Amino acid sequence: MVELSNDLLTVSLHPKGAEIISIKGKKDQLNYMWRRDASQWANSAPILFPIVGALKNDTCVINGKEYHMTQHGFARHNEFETNQVSDTEVIFSLKSNDEIIKQYPFLFELNVTYRLVENKLTCHIKVKNTDHQPIYFQVGGHPAFACPFMENESSNDYYLEFSENETCNRKIIDVEKRGMSRVEKPFFDNEKRFFVRQELFNTDAIVIKKFKSENIALKSLNHDKSIVFHMNGFDHVGLWAAKHVGGLIAIEPWVGHADYTDFNGEFKEKESCVELPVGKNFEVEFAVEINQ
Repeated sequence: MVELSNDLLTVSLHPKGAEIISIKGKKDQLNYMWRRDASQWANSAPILFPIVGALKNDTCVINGKEYHMTQHGFARHNEFETNQVSDTEVIFSLKSNDEIIKQYPFLFELNVTYRLVENKLTCHIKVKNTDHQPIYFQVGGHPAFACPFMENESSNDYYLEFSENETCNRKIIDVEKRGMSRVEKPFFDNEKRFFVRQELFNTDAIVIKKFKSENIALKSLNHDKSIVFHMNGFDHVGLWAAKHVGGLIAIEPWVGHADYTDFNGEFKEKESCVELPVGKNFEVEFAVEINQ
């Protein structure tokens, strides 16, 4: 476990999956992350690479050959190398190895840098192509936050608020087929907020592609505490609460999403699949701002 700390926050991170375990306020002593109940969902904020969501039949085709990966890819199951730069910064690194190549034949280096600045934890994700050919991937985050923040509260009093008024559709997941349907339904009509209600997640995550907002805040009607989640470089956002499970809301910045249920193409043909030339880097960043 790695700990970062400054005057306002204490952050715990784990090398497995380069995962945020907790973000605690020094003023209020609250952990703003999901508490990781293994009977419901055992993670809290894994890094998603080289896929987001599920592959059709957990299988993809790369240069005519089949490879197999479970949902959200292998990065979340791997131990990253750790380089703690200071009390407020750490770099986690994952590189191709013999086991990874069995699932994903491209050579890469994935660096995840966490930096604590005042009341904000930033997560900078950089993918480097170390292969002799272009590589293809999707990448994202999956941070899940406590909702409600405190005991004896109701999540029904919490809402998610986008920084801009949005007019956008929601992509609909086909739960039975474990993939993205081609169906979209209206979600926002020049609006910016919605209250946390379980029925919104009966078909899994709310997936939005065309959004303008730089951040999404999790707030309560009853106090001024909040989480403001900032995103830079991502083309989708997934908002998720496990069906019939209280206590968490995930704000997931993605480049890409699960396979469409009718997708039968090569891996590189997936929607929002990044093509990265030899020797080049691809970078995205999110940040968690805590207001105690």
